[in-house]
Amino acid sequence: MRLLSLSIVTLAVAAIALMPLGIVLAQEANPSRILPEAVHKGETFDVTVTFASPADKMNGIGLTDLAPDGWEVTLDEAWCTPNAEFVKATGNTAEFLWYGPFENGMTLTALYKVTVPDDAELGMYAFDGFLEYYAGAEGPFVENTTGSSQLQVGAGSGIGVWWIVGIVVAIAVIVAAVLLVRRRRT
Repeated sequence: MRLLSLSIVTLAVAAIALMPLGIVLAQEANPSRILPEAVHKGETFDVTVTFASPADKMNGIGLTDLAPDGWEVTLDEAWCTPNAEFVKATGNTAEFLWYGPFENGMTLTALYKVTVPDDAELGMYAFDGFLEYYAGAEGPFVENTTGSSQLQVGAGSGIGVWWIVGIVVAIAVIVAAVLLVRRRRT
């Protein structure tokens, strides 16, 4: 029994040792999306997807993220860290490309803006996406984006509490100024 256990451990160590480093590490970029919890019709908001290079020489990196159908995305290479080499917005699809190579552990962040249609139905909406990349000459490796994947669309922002406070303060200042001017005249 002891010999069997030792043989299994030896085979496992040999398999890992003989496996190229990129294959061992390449499935760990862990792309993760951050969304707001709730938005309103007509609102524009930021979406962030962050991942880390799982091995030295991560290259040929493509990130595709999908907003709900009918929603519009806007992107810019400069909104990414490091800047993306290429971005493309097509309807509800955001696509990013970095050439690399990037060293193990380097964090990359893609940011894009999404606009909710004015006629969007109230309710929950889903986002989807994936990351595809190479580690050296190995790959392509594909990982689904995790993290936030849904958000709630509410009726609309309307007049918020701070707008009401601002209006009340402005009216109070005007009334005080009028009373002060009247008092000085008498």
